[in-house]
Amino acid sequence: MDEKILFVDDDSNILAAHRRQFHKKFNVVTVDSGNKGIDVLKGPEPVAVVVSDYRMPEMDGVQFLSTVRQITPDTVRILLTGQADMQASIDAINEGNIFRFLSKPCSMEVLMKTLDAAIGQYRLITAERELLDKTLRGSIRVVSEILSMVSPVAFSCSSRISSLAKKLATRLKVENMWEVELATMLSQIGCVTIPGETLERKYQGKHLSIDENKMFMDHPNIGKNLLIKIPRLKGIAEAIAYQEKQFDGGGTPLGDRNGTDIPLISRILKVVLDFDLMVTRGETKSQAIAKMRSHMQWYDPDVFKELESEIINKEEGFVEQKIMLKELMPGMVLAEDVKTEKGMLLLQKGHEITDTLRTRILNIGSVNPIIEPITIVMEL
Repeated sequence: MDEKILFVDDDSNILAAHRRQFHKKFNVVTVDSGNKGIDVLKGPEPVAVVVSDYRMPEMDGVQFLSTVRQITPDTVRILLTGQADMQASIDAINEGNIFRFLSKPCSMEVLMKTLDAAIGQYRLITAERELLDKTLRGSIRVVSEILSMVSPVAFSCSSRISSLAKKLATRLKVENMWEVELATMLSQIGCVTIPGETLERKYQGKHLSIDENKMFMDHPNIGKNLLIKIPRLKGIAEAIAYQEKQFDGGGTPLGDRNGTDIPLISRILKVVLDFDLMVTRGETKSQAIAKMRSHMQWYDPDVFKELESEIINKEEGFVEQKIMLKELMPGMVLAEDVKTEKGMLLLQKGHEITDTLRTRILNIGSVNPIIEPITIVMEL
């Protein structure tokens, strides 16, 4: 088997026994402390299974496996414990920190069967993640790119907020990052029902009629209704439905949800969407932060704190560059809107170019001249 199994125990004799017994069947790594185990987990190769003793200096087995869960949530965790530590082991299982616990002394036969089961569990977890990565996420990306052609204003927004949303989610230690990525990518899908001119005026801060405002406020619910029909996207659909919900309970949808009862991804979306809207309307990043701070009751304070850390405490590190249309490549980010010479908006600033969008722009440019040069953002 190629999967790596990590044994953690402060008894060198036990570790030597594990190496002798299992090295022919498994890729075995042994360390004598939780801190050394964490170093292994942070290395380049994934660890499929961790087997930890309970009683160790520095940190006990429950504390160590709880840390393992935070660092590599896919790793299957097993705890070896004596009878006196049974209650701690039961608590660890109830908290979701471990897959199995084994009482000491434990026979090699029982441990071998448990390791086989743990490897099987790890393969199920990783197979599911691969399905999400290669199938579901790929399909959603295709849908998103197609819809970006239908409603470029709304989906320019999705593209702009994607990187920031992922950075905040990482800072907040969100476990299922794929849900953040998909929710961000599809957050504006309900906007396909809104006329492009209305969306442009919304993002420019211009006056909207009562009916137009209602159209915009309805788009999260429309997005939810579209996505809830897709298997495995129920949580993402709910997150999109609550993206305009304020932390104090205001906003949409109406109801009694507030604070941490609102999905965390929704709270992240609320912060990045409001920040993006202000910057799109011409505010500097510092000005946008200051305005949001004056409405702190709208935002999860933990999410807003991470936004401040990400924006205020980091240098920009970017420079604008002008290029010709034929030089436009996937991965580039627009610093200005892309329009035809007749004034038709193709893509808004902040949009990241994909293969599909590049092909579309080149095709349009061949029959309807595009204003050149195009301004992009380059990282220093």
